[in-house]
Amino acid sequence: MLNINKIVLALIPWVLPLFMACNNNTKAYKQADTHQEKTIEDQDNIPDKLIEVGEGKSVDGNLSAKVFATDSLTDSYQELFIQMEDSKGTVVKKAKISLLPEMKMGMMAHGAPVIQPAESAANGFFKGGVIFIMPSSIESQHNWTINLLVDQMGEPSNRVNVPIHVKEVKEARTIAFDGGDEGRFFLSLIAPERLPVGNQFIRFMLHRVSKNEFPAVFDGYEIALNTHMPDMGHGSEGNENAKAAGEGYYKGKVNLSMPGLWEVKADLLKDGKKVSTEPVIFKIQVKK
Repeated sequence: MLNINKIVLALIPWVLPLFMACNNNTKAYKQADTHQEKTIEDQDNIPDKLIEVGEGKSVDGNLSAKVFATDSLTDSYQELFIQMEDSKGTVVKKAKISLLPEMKMGMMAHGAPVIQPAESAANGFFKGGVIFIMPSSIESQHNWTINLLVDQMGEPSNRVNVPIHVKEVKEARTIAFDGGDEGRFFLSLIAPERLPVGNQFIRFMLHRVSKNEFPAVFDGYEIALNTHMPDMGHGSEGNENAKAAGEGYYKGKVNLSMPGLWEVKADLLKDGKKVSTEPVIFKIQVKK
């Protein structure tokens, strides 16, 4: 809950001006999110087992879409697999799709960091990604929608809205933090809840909070990594800072030397100097 409150506080300066945009959000969110033109890694890698997490149809009925994932969606880095059909039931294989995630919170609304799909489907799926920065809440009427703006050659532009539900992850995988003069950021750990023992690669994505935009950040930054095992009172050696790997991804190494609960502390560096002004700590269960 603490992390959710920090995320809401991080967004308040930017979502308040969107009060009047809620009834006409197509334009607002198209402007907000289409800055991110990069595509997700391994576009052709489609998992064998996927579950449907949402579906929708365009207003004119000419286009339908289903959104799949490898598991139920959580407020973290999520790869999405989109399958579209035209009114005749023909699978769409080529299209420019803009993913526009939208969280409605009563009179307020905001987007989320996004990784746009390539323009060609792999095995019938367009693969993209969203970093959901907070969970859905039925009680508070906080609801996520994946808006798909679709452009096909020779066809008018279309839009499909896909309502989805996002559960709260057990341990935070996306954390908002202050970077001093550099602004506010979201750092996302791309990892399952549990990891094996050993020295291993670890990946992150870094996004800046800029009004209702969340541009990927990779120029001149580095993420210093330190590990600590709170139950045992010790850390580990052999960690390597996460360095930019392109398109907002960062890759480093951590040495999780024994089973149990570990904390990975991340500090944002700019040109070798620490700029993050508050702790960013990810908790990871390490299995035998």
